[in-house]
Amino acid sequence: MFNPTVDVLVAQPRFRQPPDLTFEGILKRFPGLAEAEAVCRTGSTAAGWGNVSSDFDLYAFSDKKLDLPVDETMEAWPGSDKSGIRWDNWMGEYEKSRVDLTVWPTDTLATVLAPYLDGEVEFCVMSQVLRDFVYRVSIGIPLKNEGYFERMREMLAKSSFRRSLARYTKAMAENALTDVGGQLDANDQMSARISAMRAAAQATDACLILHGEYCPRDKWIMRRLERKPECGIGVDEYRSVVLDGTRPGESDGDYALRVARWAQGHLIRLDGAFLTDS
Repeated sequence: MFNPTVDVLVAQPRFRQPPDLTFEGILKRFPGLAEAEAVCRTGSTAAGWGNVSSDFDLYAFSDKKLDLPVDETMEAWPGSDKSGIRWDNWMGEYEKSRVDLTVWPTDTLATVLAPYLDGEVEFCVMSQVLRDFVYRVSIGIPLKNEGYFERMREMLAKSSFRRSLARYTKAMAENALTDVGGQLDANDQMSARISAMRAAAQATDACLILHGEYCPRDKWIMRRLERKPECGIGVDEYRSVVLDGTRPGESDGDYALRVARWAQGHLIRLDGAFLTDS
């Protein structure tokens, strides 16, 4: 009989005192950030979704190399995207909490959004890394140079990025619905159920994106729905239709068909939203 055990090497505290997240406090650990053009706090803790295991995410914007701490708690590495954008990552300890600090060139958002500022892009093909970057800038809590982040958000609002990403996500939901139909025809009910859940999540994501909620992480979908009830899908609705699973007497195929029809209904609603959105 398989009887796994777990050995706890280092017990994590149930409660943890967050570090000093004022810019003055952060500068004591990261004095090099004084040379940055702008700095913000972002990620799940900035969104209000953090927990005892959460790290703290900082974004800094600078066109010159910043002097960051070097000690036994940290590691640093460069990052790059196929678009040519490059950045620097630093991860380490700050007041017994983990900090992920990313340093970006100051014009990164303008570079990323350039196609969406020049015209109406039909489908967003931005990488997941850069989509996450846009989201994190959109929710960032300024620590230095608040005007910089106001300008970045104005730029995002004027671009076609929101509509372009929502259209792309809607298309992915439609692809998942096509999978549901094929899998049900083949009597592959378990696969159809998974495809229907994916279609529901992507349809919901498209609704949220169209209302300016860009988070690309599936794990936060319920928190996102709490934050954007105006997207047209409520937390209780999503839970009862998608998360609660099969209803009494329902097979996997029945569940897949019911959830697929629910997702399709919201996609039809999105078509009208795209026609009226400016």
